[in-house]
Amino acid sequence: MTLVLGLDIGSTSTKAVLVDVADDVIVLHVARASTPTDAVELVATTAALLRACVSAANRPIAALGIASMAESGAALGADGTPLTPLLRWDRPVDPRHLDDLLARHPDLPSRTGLPATTKPAAVALAALRRENTEVFTAVRHWAGVADLVAHALTDVRATDHTLAARTMLAGGRGDAWDAAVLDTVGIDVRILPELRAPGEPVAVTSDAAEAFGLGRGIPVYIAGHDHAVGAWAAGVRTPGAVADSLGTAEAVVRVTDDLNATAGAGRDASASRRRETSGITARAVADGFAIGRTVDGSALTILGGSRACGAMLEWWDGAHDGDGVRARLASLPADPWPATSMTVLPYPSGRQCPVPHPGARVAVRGAAADPTTRARAVLEGLVFQARWMRETIDALAGSPARDVTVLGSLADRIPAWAPLTAAAGTPAFRAATTEPVAAGAALLAAVRAGAASDTVSLAREAVAPAQAPHLDHAYRRFLHAATEGDS
Repeated sequence: MTLVLGLDIGSTSTKAVLVDVADDVIVLHVARASTPTDAVELVATTAALLRACVSAANRPIAALGIASMAESGAALGADGTPLTPLLRWDRPVDPRHLDDLLARHPDLPSRTGLPATTKPAAVALAALRRENTEVFTAVRHWAGVADLVAHALTDVRATDHTLAARTMLAGGRGDAWDAAVLDTVGIDVRILPELRAPGEPVAVTSDAAEAFGLGRGIPVYIAGHDHAVGAWAAGVRTPGAVADSLGTAEAVVRVTDDLNATAGAGRDASASRRRETSGITARAVADGFAIGRTVDGSALTILGGSRACGAMLEWWDGAHDGDGVRARLASLPADPWPATSMTVLPYPSGRQCPVPHPGARVAVRGAAADPTTRARAVLEGLVFQARWMRETIDALAGSPARDVTVLGSLADRIPAWAPLTAAAGTPAFRAATTEPVAAGAALLAAVRAGAASDTVSLAREAVAPAQAPHLDHAYRRFLHAATEGDS
């Protein structure tokens, strides 16, 4: 049995876990804190969380894995001092900076597998260059949030392919920085972190790791994009498997292709597969989805994102004083589930996919006098948005999903969430491990360090569908409301 540390640096909170890995994954200790907006504070917060986990360990730590939100980082000066706060994926950005980038590289979305949004680092750096030239000229390093912590532990600046691919500065595989895009943005490749292939550590801990409660020589791995890490850890690793990762934002991740099988299929088959993948990529990014790779690099993924999941619950409570929607949903059983006559479109800040609509906002069709019905309608809107993403991804992949695994604290705290997901007809599971992304980062580190088999995954349990006979009708009503006026 091996002790491993995992970090999950999320949009709202940062979690550290101490994990015992053998034939299964046992979380021994969890430490949590709000995610700071300042890079120095972020490192200090992760150090405190890891010290709390290390203090609970009774044996040496074998490895450490770091997962994080993507499209979030900071510009640093020559001495490593942050020149900006954390420039997060949800920051407001003038869309003209994206338009300028696309004018120079109109094929950039299909080339990178990313939809055209203002989230990537390429746009953040282009905006910094245009809006704050003095700071931009002083930039000597760009570091994603996971990279900041890894550097503080090892004195080495590096990142993984899943986070690099989300910057729009690397190709869709995330294994090489794109010189043409770097030239357009105006940065030298030496500003960016080194790229690590799947399985490679950033480095081992240096003397600086003492601030984290750790000694020298412990391998540190960038586990990757938090949603992709959670999917892999929960066993979503083979074509047809889907993860629905619930956090402040939501991501639906489907594994679509085995790269190893493609590589061994022969030249003609490989060329045909590349053309097919290129066609899927073009259709996917046009509809707001991203094409990427699993954290172990073995397969392709289609990822659909929604900016509002937990954020929608927070928005609703802020706009409807007294509803207490999150607490109310936590007390509601899944069975039976009386579908409401209300339709809630859960878009506080636009819709990324399907049918991208940056101007979309929360809308309510129908009304209910009691807050319990309103809470049900809000949850239905979130579940319906995820179902719409899954069904569109199935169409892109050319086949129905084999199963869907729901993971995240919202699935644990709101009993009806996973059963309502299962009610769509696809066999469903719920990840049963505490803090699955942080635990997944620890598991991936253990596998990469040779301390665990790559067949180990987090525990999950089958989910019985909610008995909700009118839910399909409510879903069709949702689709009509969401798309009216689009054609």
